[in-house]
Amino acid sequence: MGYLSYTKLLSLFKDGTLYGKSFSAVLNYFAKSGVGRNIVSEMTDELVLKGELIKKDGRFYPADMPKGAFPEKPVRFEMKTGAFRCNEKGFGFVTVEGDKDYYIRAENMGQALNGDTVEIRLLGGKFGDLAEIVKVVERGATKITGTVFSEGGLIYVRPDDKAYFADIFIDTRSKSGAEAGEESHFKTAFDAIGKKVLVEITSFPKNRCPEGKISKVIGNRFELETEETSLVLLKGVETEFSEDVLKESSAAAHSVDDRDLEKRRDLRGDIVFTIDGESAKDFDDAVSLKIEGDKYVLGVHIADVSHYVKENGALDKSAFARGTSVYLPDKVIPMLPFELSNGICSLNQGVDRLTVSVVVTIDKEGNVSDTEIFKSVIKSRYRLTYTLVDKLLEGDEKLGNEYNDIADIIQKMNGLRCLLERRRKKAGYIDLDVKESDIFLENGNILVSAHRSTPATRLIEQFMITANEAVASYLYYQNLPCVYRIHEKPTQEKTEQLKSFLKVLGMNVSWRKDGCHPKDIRKLLKDCEGKDYFAVVNKTVLRSMQKAKYSAINLGHFGLASDCYCHFTSPIRRYPDLLVHRALKRTLDGQITSFIDLYEDFFIKAAENSSKTERVAEDLERAVDDLYKTQFMSDKVGNEYDGIVSSVVSSGFFVELENTCEGFVPIELLPAGTYTFDKENMCLSTYRRTYKVGDRVKICVVSADIASRKVDFCLAKNDRNAPIDRKKRRPRAK
Repeated sequence: MGYLSYTKLLSLFKDGTLYGKSFSAVLNYFAKSGVGRNIVSEMTDELVLKGELIKKDGRFYPADMPKGAFPEKPVRFEMKTGAFRCNEKGFGFVTVEGDKDYYIRAENMGQALNGDTVEIRLLGGKFGDLAEIVKVVERGATKITGTVFSEGGLIYVRPDDKAYFADIFIDTRSKSGAEAGEESHFKTAFDAIGKKVLVEITSFPKNRCPEGKISKVIGNRFELETEETSLVLLKGVETEFSEDVLKESSAAAHSVDDRDLEKRRDLRGDIVFTIDGESAKDFDDAVSLKIEGDKYVLGVHIADVSHYVKENGALDKSAFARGTSVYLPDKVIPMLPFELSNGICSLNQGVDRLTVSVVVTIDKEGNVSDTEIFKSVIKSRYRLTYTLVDKLLEGDEKLGNEYNDIADIIQKMNGLRCLLERRRKKAGYIDLDVKESDIFLENGNILVSAHRSTPATRLIEQFMITANEAVASYLYYQNLPCVYRIHEKPTQEKTEQLKSFLKVLGMNVSWRKDGCHPKDIRKLLKDCEGKDYFAVVNKTVLRSMQKAKYSAINLGHFGLASDCYCHFTSPIRRYPDLLVHRALKRTLDGQITSFIDLYEDFFIKAAENSSKTERVAEDLERAVDDLYKTQFMSDKVGNEYDGIVSSVVSSGFFVELENTCEGFVPIELLPAGTYTFDKENMCLSTYRRTYKVGDRVKICVVSADIASRKVDFCLAKNDRNAPIDRKKRRPRAK
């Protein structure tokens, strides 16, 4: 007769071997080892009595298994590691790279917080996506923002981010956290009650809320500056440069001297100029154009930032960590100190500047027939704005006389722009007409309007795309390291969701089984032009796309219909561009072999990090834009506006206004009735009304909450879908 211990039996249920097995299945398992029925029966009954096993529906489960985790079929425990993200509704997901997302119930989260890297145990579930967190592998953010509250003599911080469910208790008994020369932590905590703060989590006690210390008092709640600073701190974006970085920046040259001109082509006599927005202060690209026969010779000249930012120096390491500049309505958080970005690295008018030039010859069909890349020195003749260039293109006579030496060049540039656009559109270039926001501060007032592209902005866009493609192709076909900008085609799932959405609008598209081609998307957008739902379709198409990112491997760019693409034209504000410049210059100087040996692996790391920092910057920019829009709408409560239903959910629908501000119409503020949400057709309906994506509605602003950055609307009284005033109903026929 075989021997079986209680410990051994219990471990077999816990490791998944006997997990969820019936009694007969457990017997069969031990049959070969000679363990009899009576022994198995007695031991399983004993473990159930002790509370170490649970018997449910004739199957046995370990008692420490989370509540509600019984699978339909017995499964083996499997462990995986991924990134945990919470939802403010009380549940979460763990994203495992190369795998699906796993659902985490509130009771299965353990001590994990939003953003942590965690180890999970798979629990099966109906769709095989249920899991529990068993261990925190690495903490995410240890500094978060929130508001200080006091209750029963305790001080705690309630996080701004609703994804952080736990309050952080402040240990007022300790004076840790007080900086030299400041008040004690105890006094600071009580003084900060009701204020926004940055709190550093110092410990994660078991079965209790985290503990922390206040490291910075930000300011009063509901004030624009305080809320904006809180968002910047929450995202972990550095706003200050270290002393080493500033010292290295100050030591950089402030002007170009003769030694800098070695091995550079002198273009200071050429007509070269910059075209940027009115408020721009750093100019990293300039353009030129010559006509040779029936061909255009386009020059794109980019600031040689890598000449001043040396590899592995303090500036370089700081730029790598930041990855990108961040653009907010009231400020820029730069990748490089302003002393460089607005100084020696900026192609300011009338001064010598070092550049890397890409000169492409383009035939009358818009195809590039020749490319030349070289180090150069230029002197920008003019600092032009988009507004000025648009006026020149419209034939403004006064400006034409003032800029008579370049007026004709600009007209020819616009002709080249049209030629390049036609060629790209023919290839399937997706030119999404998604409304972006222009947010300005004027005399302390916030102004919000929809950003519109113009011939001047599209001209620069086309020229920069041309230069980026030329550089990417040059490095790719020479098998040299490069940080590519890739954009993969939409997934099958996203494509099907887009088709379902279009079907709701009465558009039946038939695309290939392996997905859609850029030309398919382009045709779709063209078919929607002039329709009320055009803007909504553009936004939905954008959401169906995969996120463009950086990669050391070339996978092409779906949205641009480009086989090979990189970012080269903005080294002042993007780290990948800086790396591409280094690869180019090493090639031009004949040092590429040593460069490949040293930096090929680094390009992989840099691509991953730059994609990550770009996402952080975009999230911050979007959140701050929403903050300013909410503040903008806060004094417009009671005002009425026309808008379009942009999305529908079970609890109401969102409406986007012409100025790009968006608000939510909750179901409670809709006309009385029992509403049914049709997820497939994306609409809310009663027996007499239906609200669907693309509908035009007139709304009234109900509220604007700056803390949550949310605006609520209701339907205006004179909207055709507004509540019916029964006193004004048509009288009965006599």
